[in-house]
Amino acid sequence: MKKYLSTLVLTWMTLHAAIPPTNTTPTTAGIYPNGNEELAKIDEQIRAILPSRSGVSDGLINSLRDPMKMTKPSVTTKTGSNLLAPPKLGSTMGIFAQPKIIEEPLRLLAIMNKSVFISGKWYKIGESVRDFTLAEIKSNSVLLTGKKDQKLILFLTKQNNNIKIITK
Repeated sequence: MKKYLSTLVLTWMTLHAAIPPTNTTPTTAGIYPNGNEELAKIDEQIRAILPSRSGVSDGLINSLRDPMKMTKPSVTTKTGSNLLAPPKLGSTMGIFAQPKIIEEPLRLLAIMNKSVFISGKWYKIGESVRDFTLAEIKSNSVLLTGKKDQKLILFLTKQNNNIKIITK
C-alpha cells in the first residue's frame, strides 16, 4: 500500500513540474477541438461564477436572534379557570387591590327532562347558577333570575339533528 501511494505521489509531482503555470484562462477552442459550442458555453458560465462572492457581513449574522434558543413561556391561566397568575415581584399591585376575575360566559349545552347542562355542570329548577337561580326550563331555552329582578335567557348553542330520542 505504501509503495502504491509513494508511486502515485511521485507521478503527480512529476506531472505538475512538467506543466508550466499560466496566468491566462484557457480558451475553449483549445479544450474542445471538435468545436463543441455547447460545452464552451457551459465553461463560460462556470468562469463567470468563479470570482469570490461577497455574502452577508459577520456583524449582521451576529445580530440575528438564535432560532435554536428556547424562550420561557409566559405564565398563563387555563381557560375557564378563575385563577390568576401570581403577581411578579416588585409589581405595583397593592395588598388590598382586587384582581379582575374574568368568568367564562354561561352556555346552555343540553336539556334533558327537568335538567339542564350549563357550562359543564347539570342543574335542576331552583338551583343556583353563579349569581342566578334556574327558574324555568323550556324546549330550547332556560330562564335564569338574579338579584333585583334580573332575567337571563340562555338558548341551546348547538343542536345535533343526528340524535333522536323516541319515547313510547
